[in-house]
Amino acid sequence: MGKKPVDRLPILVSGHGISKFLGVPKLVSGTGEMVARAVFNTIVDWGISDQVSAMSFDTTASNTGHRAGACVLLEKKLGKSLLHLACRHHIMELVLGSAFEAAFGKASTPNVILFKRFQQKWALLINA
Repeated sequence: MGKKPVDRLPILVSGHGISKFLGVPKLVSGTGEMVARAVFNTIVDWGISDQVSAMSFDTTASNTGHRAGACVLLEKKLGKSLLHLACRHHIMELVLGSAFEAAFGKASTPNVILFKRFQQKWALLINA
C-alpha cells in the first residue's frame, strides 16, 4: 500500500512437468520463522504439503541457519526432511531477467517504466 516497501516471498512449485506460482505473501520480517510460516501456510492452503519433497532457496542465514533457518523450521512444520537445493546465484532472477530482455529488449535504465506503472497500480491489483 502506498510507497512503503513491503517484503514479499514468491512461492513456486514444480514437478511432473508442471510449474505453478502459488503466491507472494507479505512478510512481517525476513526471519526464518516468518519465511517458514509463509511457505507452510501457502502449501497447506493449496493442499499440497504431503507432495512437497524438496526446496530451493538462496543461501542467506535466515534460510540456512541450523536452528532458526527457514529450511529447518519448514521441515519441522511439515514433519519430514526435504531435499535442499541451495541456489547461490539466485537463478530465478537470472531467468526472469532474461525473459524480460527477450520480451522487451535490454533496459537502458534501472527505472523501467512498466514496473513504475505496476508499482503505482499495485493497490488496485491486490484489492481486486
